[in-house]
Amino acid sequence: MSKTNKSNTPTPIEPTYTKETINTPLSTPKPLLTNLLLFSFIAVFVAMTAMSFFYGLSGDEVDMNEYGKTILKYFTSFGSDQSVFRTSDELNAAKVYNYNRDGVIQYYGGLFDLICALINTISPLDEYVTRHLLNAWAGFLALFFAAKITRKILGEQAAIIAVWLMFLSPFFLGHAMNNPKDIPFAATYIMSIYFMIRLFERLPNPSKKDYLWVILSIGATINIRVGGILLIPYLAVFAGILFIVKNYIQQEKVALGTFVKPVLITGVLGYLAGSLLWPYALQNPFTNPLNALSEMSNFKVNIRQLFEGAKIFSGELPVSFLPKSFIITNSLAILSGLGLMLIFLWGFRKNKNAAVLYFIFFTAFFPLAYIIYSKSNVYHAWRHVLFIFPSIIVLTAFGWQRIIEMFEKMKVKLIGIALLFFLLIEPAYFIAATFPNTVTYHNQLVGGVKGAYGNYEVDYYYNSLKQCADWFKKTELPKYKNTDTIIVLSNAVHLLTKYFPEPNNVKFDYIRYSERNSKMWDYVIFHIALIPSEDIKSNAWLPASTVYKASIQGKTLCAVIKRPSYEDIKAYAFLQNNQIDSALICFNNYLLKDSSNTSVLNMVSNIYMQTDRMAEAERYINRSYKIDSSSMETKQMKGILCIQQRDFANAQILFSQIISESPQYAKAYFYLAIAQLNLGNDNQALNNFNTASQDESIRGSCYKFMGDIYTKKGDTQQAMKLYQMAGVPIAQ
Repeated sequence: MSKTNKSNTPTPIEPTYTKETINTPLSTPKPLLTNLLLFSFIAVFVAMTAMSFFYGLSGDEVDMNEYGKTILKYFTSFGSDQSVFRTSDELNAAKVYNYNRDGVIQYYGGLFDLICALINTISPLDEYVTRHLLNAWAGFLALFFAAKITRKILGEQAAIIAVWLMFLSPFFLGHAMNNPKDIPFAATYIMSIYFMIRLFERLPNPSKKDYLWVILSIGATINIRVGGILLIPYLAVFAGILFIVKNYIQQEKVALGTFVKPVLITGVLGYLAGSLLWPYALQNPFTNPLNALSEMSNFKVNIRQLFEGAKIFSGELPVSFLPKSFIITNSLAILSGLGLMLIFLWGFRKNKNAAVLYFIFFTAFFPLAYIIYSKSNVYHAWRHVLFIFPSIIVLTAFGWQRIIEMFEKMKVKLIGIALLFFLLIEPAYFIAATFPNTVTYHNQLVGGVKGAYGNYEVDYYYNSLKQCADWFKKTELPKYKNTDTIIVLSNAVHLLTKYFPEPNNVKFDYIRYSERNSKMWDYVIFHIALIPSEDIKSNAWLPASTVYKASIQGKTLCAVIKRPSYEDIKAYAFLQNNQIDSALICFNNYLLKDSSNTSVLNMVSNIYMQTDRMAEAERYINRSYKIDSSSMETKQMKGILCIQQRDFANAQILFSQIISESPQYAKAYFYLAIAQLNLGNDNQALNNFNTASQDESIRGSCYKFMGDIYTKKGDTQQAMKLYQMAGVPIAQ
């Protein structure tokens, strides 16, 4: 950058956004604030390190741990060990743990998991304890760089605020301990942003080290998650923001060409660095990262999520999912700070650090807006956008710092700090009271955890499973030492087995919640993540034989259940041999021990219905409906009973409710259509039979009923076509 003097000789000058100007805080740092910031860093680092030892395994951890080991094998064998590229089918064929069930793990960079695998070769700690320790340090790194950026923009007092706002964010803190995907990505994301800022502030004469830090941090981010490629266009965005703010708002002269060289160098080399420790990308560093970005942007895995009281497939979640999840899982201190930020943001435009703050605003909200706009497949609250949280903390600290300064100018000192301190008491208390289940935090906008329970996901990452496993090892397992073999089933068995390194007398296996009465087990450990929402709300998943509950604020996250009776297993065996009466005797014996088991009540009702004993069927389904009227299974059985009894109006109501809760359940459309057909609503019935025909098991019946409707309408040609499709013999 240059300007011309009177003799037209170019004279270099320092740009207005030099290191000195960008790094100038609003007020001169005081030794007390410097010491307080240092103390805050040390205190938080020690606390996060200590906390990491108490957290359980997360849902992704076993997969990522195994992936990290295969990456390490790839590099230590200089690429000759190609096991890192095995597909899901190849892993199954080799009869090894399938860590690539979704078929996309190769598209993750895996840098953090490689580091964990490498450290675990020398660590004296358990491999997952080591991972949690490193995970916590990655979380601290995200906090550290968020505070450093805040200090650059606003000074040390604001940096201290940023440290404690971020540490006392229960959602972030919980993930910092055992989330191997999103927390390391958040750390390198904000680190890259910090080094970008430092590079541009040192123009026109940055050092090679300034370039190197940007290149390495961008490369590290891509090596963790391919979304780090977004940081490359961020370089141009930051240059553009600097140019606009300096030239058009602050009326300073900044040449756009000044930024071309650093943007090109760091962008190209950062992209290539993103392949250095990523086996898939190394196969073709130019195109494979872009292929991975395309694959991950169109992630096909559909997971049912509990949101606003209903289980919804992640691919069908409303656009409000991410914003609302963020709002209800953050403290009022964070939300208030963001509100204050919006109030003061424009007034900051003349400040020397305005361009940096506006860039941070972009890094916080552009990814969120883009994900919402592109309808990307996200789930587990807002964990997939955790990487924007450090930027949000900078903005939140800005909001609080400005209101504190405003009060001080009004000669009302400490009022702003006191208000912030007051709002931080609630999340601090929650962390202490619910540790180590801090990730379950929901604020009072939804009534806290008690209000969120049954309406939103509260422990989707399986952290509480550790408490059940620890209790079982300490309390129940010694009862069977060296004597009996016991069967323990779980809907999270891939994690549960990691808590039992030598289960010589324990057989573990997977069980779906719906299979709990048809599979043999002595104990079952159920985690809330895979329980139907209606059973969560009614507590039907916790029978009287529940022997331990991992709970917070009276709400169960995970439970150990001892089998109350083996009569249900006998009953299913009799059913397989078509010994109906013997099965009924066994089911009724089971209900003497577990009278509120709606699954068994529904099964007995169904048996009576199939054997045309309608009075008995009605008695059992009414018992089930009284216990849990929200259960889809119970509603369906009661609806079928209504059809059998020709109570078509109530059948229509029940199946309409089921469809509103589970729009993809084809059989509900079938039974609704039968009710509508008998109520004379032929057109509605026709549409619903057509929808139900997507289910192959009832397709023929649907076509037959549709043929009957067209016959009734006088459209014999269409009726004949449908009868043929249904396989119905047609008289000549």
